[in-house]
Amino acid sequence: MPKKVLVCDDEPFILEAVSYVVREEGYTALTAEDGEDALRVARAELPNLMILDVSMPKKDGNAVCRELRSDPATQEIYIIALTARTGT
Repeated sequence: MPKKVLVCDDEPFILEAVSYVVREEGYTALTAEDGEDALRVARAELPNLMILDVSMPKKDGNAVCRELRSDPATQEIYIIALTARTGT
């Protein structure tokens, strides 16, 4: 069974581009467009990895990460934080 990667971003272009790379590498790509959707999909699908945007609507990436880490069912999901923010 291919490993699952959940890509979470509110920018459609980034969501599609990162999902494309995930699929090209042979993984199953799941997507979420906001923090609440990210939590729902993560709890339902238990992905092996999440690529999580820090700035998202409804719940930001930091809040999503805290909730996943506090739940024994999801605390082992690897998370990579992604952001387009600059240092300004």
